[in-house]
Amino acid sequence: MSGVTRQRSNGTLRPEWVEQVRSAVPAIVTGLAVVLLVPRAASSVVVGVVLLLVLTGVAVLAVVGFEGAAIGFLVLGTALSPLDNLRPVAALAFASTSDIILLLGVFALVPVLIGRRLVIDPLFLGAGAAFVVVSLFTSALAADPGTSLNNLLRLVVGALLLPIFYMAWRPPRAVVVSLALAYVAGNVANVVAAYTVGGVGDGGRRIGYSTHPNVMGLCAMLAIALLPFLLAAVPRGWRPAVVAATAVCAWGVWISGSRAALVAAGAVLVLWVLVSRSVTVALTLFGLGLVPLYYVGVNISNLAASDNALGRLLGGGSSQGSNAEREVIAREAWEVFLSHPILGNGLSDVLKAHNIYLQVAAAVGIVGFAFFVVMLGSTVVRSLSLDRVGGLLVLPCLGYLMIGFMTTILWDRYVWAVLALPFLASAAFAVDRASADADVASDDPLPIPTSPEAP
Repeated sequence: MSGVTRQRSNGTLRPEWVEQVRSAVPAIVTGLAVVLLVPRAASSVVVGVVLLLVLTGVAVLAVVGFEGAAIGFLVLGTALSPLDNLRPVAALAFASTSDIILLLGVFALVPVLIGRRLVIDPLFLGAGAAFVVVSLFTSALAADPGTSLNNLLRLVVGALLLPIFYMAWRPPRAVVVSLALAYVAGNVANVVAAYTVGGVGDGGRRIGYSTHPNVMGLCAMLAIALLPFLLAAVPRGWRPAVVAATAVCAWGVWISGSRAALVAAGAVLVLWVLVSRSVTVALTLFGLGLVPLYYVGVNISNLAASDNALGRLLGGGSSQGSNAEREVIAREAWEVFLSHPILGNGLSDVLKAHNIYLQVAAAVGIVGFAFFVVMLGSTVVRSLSLDRVGGLLVLPCLGYLMIGFMTTILWDRYVWAVLALPFLASAAFAVDRASADADVASDDPLPIPTSPEAP
């Protein structure tokens, strides 16, 4: 044994046994895959797909190492997350392609985190743990405990897994920016799919590879909310491409017919002006909005009767039937809440109401609801603790908090792939207290981080 520790690239020391275990993992995984999966691969499509994924993952590990593989899988999984209905293998219909790739990224990340000091966010983890405890107790008393526990498991995996792993990881800024860019690129791909191979919903609302038009609209709204962060974080030469991609995402909101996404996207842009406190940002957004405002004004009568986002917001298209349905289920959820207001009725119907706050309150009562709100609010608090660039990640978090009044979506990866970014950015975009006063005094509405990439 040559020594008890080994120098890492970041200058810290890692026990040598950790390095030895990491170097042996590809061989161990390959051996287990061959022994356990190859004999069954010929008779089972699922096993064959799993074997292919395992061997592909091992090959990637051998070339780029664990952290490189984790970054690649997480970037690809994040890009595919808006296309949540992309499930090429029917036997794996319980999980999207994005879910599988993100899980591979998490697995590849585990050896990277071994031996590292865990820096946790007590607000998020404390509220999340308390919410899980209350939900377990409520589920045990529910009329259908099995379904309630299953939904709780989905929420834990979907909403807690990525933030927890991101807390423990300390990648450079480029990784955070790459994940944000990947999410925007995924939404652009979904808009393209909406006109090629994707589906079309009732009334001609576009779906792309989303499971519902509202999902397509919500994801596109989150992509728009990432625009201020990306404009501040990428080199200047990339900005036109980022703006163009975001314009495609705005079109995705329009063709999805999601009224909630349209309102939330507009609110996010207003919040950007307030957060930046910049006349330049305000005038730029106003100038860019003149052409679409003119188009809407000239065609308002036709738009009001259509199934695009504005038409449904104005009461046209399929909005009347949707409004009536939402009123009924909201009334039912409120009555369920009143029947057990303290601890709720279990998570069996937690996706029923088109309001995440109402449906969570009905599911786990006031107690669980309070912890849930703190857990969501911690994403905002974490964003605001970052520097001026990282702090702009607060906008997608606020966008989801607003759209929560109009959606059922709680734990899906296409939401939490974005909401987890402030936890990943907590080290890369940490506030430099020595220069904080100088940053506040700066007149630059789009601050650019000092890095070799930025001019």
